[in-house]
Amino acid sequence: MIQKALRNLSQTAGNIANSITCRRWGSSQAFYEPLSSPFFRKTQKTKLQRRWLRMKRKKSWMLLATITVLALIVSACSSGGNNNSGGSGSSGKTLTMWTWKVAYVPGFEAAAKLYEEKTGVKVKIETFTPDDTYRQKFKAAANSKDLPDVINWWATAGDSIEGSVEELSPLIGDDVLGKYFSTAMDPIRITQAQVDSWKTDKNATEVQKSLKAGQFYGLPLDIGGFFTFYGNKKLIEQAGLSAEPPKTWEEFISMMETIKSKTGTPGLVLGAKVSDLWENWAGSALSIMLNGPQGYIDLLERNAKLSDPANLPIVKAAGMLSDKDLLMPGILSTDIDGADQAFAAGKAAFDLGGSFTMSTLLAMGMKTDDMITFPVPPIEGSKITNWTTDPFTLTMLSVNKDSKNKDQALDFIKFMTTDPDATIAFANAAYTIPALNLGDRSSDLQDNLKAIETSFATVPGPYSEAMPAINAYRAKNKEWEVYAQSIQSMWEKKMTPEQVAKKFDDTMASLKASGN
Repeated sequence: MIQKALRNLSQTAGNIANSITCRRWGSSQAFYEPLSSPFFRKTQKTKLQRRWLRMKRKKSWMLLATITVLALIVSACSSGGNNNSGGSGSSGKTLTMWTWKVAYVPGFEAAAKLYEEKTGVKVKIETFTPDDTYRQKFKAAANSKDLPDVINWWATAGDSIEGSVEELSPLIGDDVLGKYFSTAMDPIRITQAQVDSWKTDKNATEVQKSLKAGQFYGLPLDIGGFFTFYGNKKLIEQAGLSAEPPKTWEEFISMMETIKSKTGTPGLVLGAKVSDLWENWAGSALSIMLNGPQGYIDLLERNAKLSDPANLPIVKAAGMLSDKDLLMPGILSTDIDGADQAFAAGKAAFDLGGSFTMSTLLAMGMKTDDMITFPVPPIEGSKITNWTTDPFTLTMLSVNKDSKNKDQALDFIKFMTTDPDATIAFANAAYTIPALNLGDRSSDLQDNLKAIETSFATVPGPYSEAMPAINAYRAKNKEWEVYAQSIQSMWEKKMTPEQVAKKFDDTMASLKASGN
């Protein structure tokens, strides 16, 4: 329609332009002849004819100017901002988007389809992998001012991409931010502690040094958490058990014993080659549930001993796995990816991971109907009987600051992260948990995702209460490093739980006495 209007305007303007250079003569006959014709030059005009011609020219020029303006307006409405994108939300336009998350592409496509149905704007998604390739691609495109309209990036603040993406803090208010999980913005929003650190850090970039507390350059897309077990539904049912999450740690141990007895398959695989993985992904949850957050904080702050009767059951819970031969052989040489591969291949009945493990297992050929998921179950007698964790944000969406379609791109990332239909479509196809607090709409998530999402705290939970002490002491106080190594030795049956606890206590006392 727009092209037809332009053609009609062009033809009309051409006719008028031609008529301006023509004359009319005679009282009853209309005859047009170009001014450049020999006939016109040789014809004598009366004063009345000349006056009429001047008036005709004036009116024609005014009409031509009006049509020219209209043509420019129509032309502007029909043109996009750049070759790749649609800046006005008009039907048929296209935004461009980059990601490195291959597993997320079906989710992006599902949400983009909904956005096109709503606005008429298409979203072209390009993937660059692995991580290093994506970072290099971003850097090169940023230098050449050739970034896409929308960028999917790790959820972080101060990653030095801020020089290339739009600052969103002046553009996004609490009406949007209040829709996410309470902790979703934490890794994205710049803190005063970061600002102070960059001021004195000689390795800080100029971009980092220019940032201010409270700024943010992306919106949270999805969240995740550790403390998640995946179970092989087929093996569980083959052992004559119901494929239901265990209510306690002891019940979980019993399930694994039965499965091994009936099927010959080891109970559990995890990336135990990473020495502190157990504590980060399971042990800390067992401790916090058993004695409450303060009990774990007391251990971290060196105000309690691991051998105390209140704490020793935590070590014994891990010891049950080796005492009953439930761990997959070769566990200490198995990394995280290797553990997921072993579970997907049916070499273990359960796998310890996080919410993010789901997409990995699906990429390895498993189906959602093949699995059950559940959070770390509590030790019997725990103060907290259902584990909830504060999720952390995995990835975010940002807008290219040099995009000619910033308004449309911003509208799209708000749609992707706050529209319930879009976030559910994305989550179910990408197999990740949206950062949007879905409330009652959580029931629309795929069953395994729903089980994971319900373990996330919508308000700061017990892990959040312990988090300041975890950040302050667990890496700093070296008894925790010794503890992680001792757990590995216990799984090799070289140490008992009591010996593990004593070594932790002795190391803590020695370090404390030396001022470390």
